[in-house]
Amino acid sequence: MIFYGLGSLSGAFTGGILTDKFGFVPVMVTSLFLTGASFIIVMGFTTFYALCGGIFLISFVADNFRPANLTAIESFSTKENLTRSIGVIRLAINLGYAFGPFAGGLIAASLGFNFLFIINALSVTLAGIVFAIYFRDKNQIPRKKVTKKVLSDVDMPWKDKSYMLYLSLFSIIAIVFFQLIYIVPLFYNTVYELDESWVGILMGVNGLSVFILELPLIYTLEKRYTPIMLVIIGGVLIAISSLAFLLIPYVIVASLTYIIIGAIGEMLSFPFSNTYALSFCNNLNRGKYMGLYTMTFSLAHVIAPFAWFKCIDLLGYNMTWIFGCGMAIVACGLLYMIFGSQKTRDRNTSLS
Repeated sequence: MIFYGLGSLSGAFTGGILTDKFGFVPVMVTSLFLTGASFIIVMGFTTFYALCGGIFLISFVADNFRPANLTAIESFSTKENLTRSIGVIRLAINLGYAFGPFAGGLIAASLGFNFLFIINALSVTLAGIVFAIYFRDKNQIPRKKVTKKVLSDVDMPWKDKSYMLYLSLFSIIAIVFFQLIYIVPLFYNTVYELDESWVGILMGVNGLSVFILELPLIYTLEKRYTPIMLVIIGGVLIAISSLAFLLIPYVIVASLTYIIIGAIGEMLSFPFSNTYALSFCNNLNRGKYMGLYTMTFSLAHVIAPFAWFKCIDLLGYNMTWIFGCGMAIVACGLLYMIFGSQKTRDRNTSLS
């Protein structure tokens, strides 16, 4: 899992740089084709360290796609429908999360693990072919020529202190949210003594809730509140959701309360966090900015499993819920203090 996270981190960073240099279509298509090839290569690995390298390879080439994809969304959207566009992409992702594990388990059980790699490779390669054909004439908005001095001032998002602070605080919310993935299923099984079928049903409620409600929720709220306020409200809901395990004595009621509140928080915070991140950049550096944005999730995937399992070992589940809630509340409070008063962020339109 560490090597998966490291590959994701480096892939998102590299993909952002390549997107700004070559455009989003070449990066997306190349990433898809190389990911398909990587699955076939890794299929033959049998030792632990080889598999670590193979997982890094797959994650690295696959996550080159993400900043290019976010850049493409921005190019094909208007200011009015940008968050809804991101919501549609998240809808596709949630469908993948819902169907992928089921399909993977079925393929591995009925055909064997080799076919899991083969079918993955074929599906990603097919996606690459579709992208290459459909987007062949739709790379990106032509850029204006600028001097090297201007480029040096605007091209490096890691020099943007406000952006880096925003990402740092948002990454805390993401790390707390990833309790859902890493420790909540174990909590259901070991503390609530629910079997795997119930754990699967409860986890499926989250994905189904997001799939059904996210786009209508975005459409309803995007004109009433600023993106940063919805990021903060969603973060607070993510923070308090796990307190259901402390305050509600009934297993199913506590579990559903946690999942529903957390899902609403996710639906508010995550798509609008992307919209707000896009407000910091322009046509010249959008790929790099989106590369750093996607790296916050990669970093959260590296930190979350080890941090939360260590908390459980040292403090137990109850204190882990309280500690996670406190972390996210502090992050949301700082986001409000630093960014909450900004009704809008004006991009550097002179370079767009």
